[in-house]
Amino acid sequence: MRTPSQTVGPFFLFGLCAEPQNALPNGSVRIQGQVFDGEDAPIGDAMLELWSPEHGFGRCPTDNEGRFSFLVPAGSGRFELMVFARGLLKPVVTRLYLDGDAEDETMVALPAGDGYRFDIRLQGDAATGFFDL
Repeated sequence: MRTPSQTVGPFFLFGLCAEPQNALPNGSVRIQGQVFDGEDAPIGDAMLELWSPEHGFGRCPTDNEGRFSFLVPAGSGRFELMVFARGLLKPVVTRLYLDGDAEDETMVALPAGDGYRFDIRLQGDAATGFFDL
């Protein structure tokens, strides 16, 4: 029997580490960015989960300015990314590409310094492409 979705969050620390689990094994390349709502305001209490079958799993909460970061192995190409945030009944799912080979340009991380920048916009004209699961 299916039950209705409940609003996600607030996120309790039960079951989460005090430190972000944002460094994947052999991670040497930094991906950083921010999560924004439909009014372009940063979301300071979101949780992101990054996953790749080749490289494993990472989890990172956003800070007060909506910032997050992951450390991934060099040569990585694509990651699945789930965003949990207040107001969402279910997490949203997108992909993050480091090589530019994406279905949607909003899924491509841009080179920045010695790593990459990937901002996530939940709504609006520049919204990140999400999958309907």
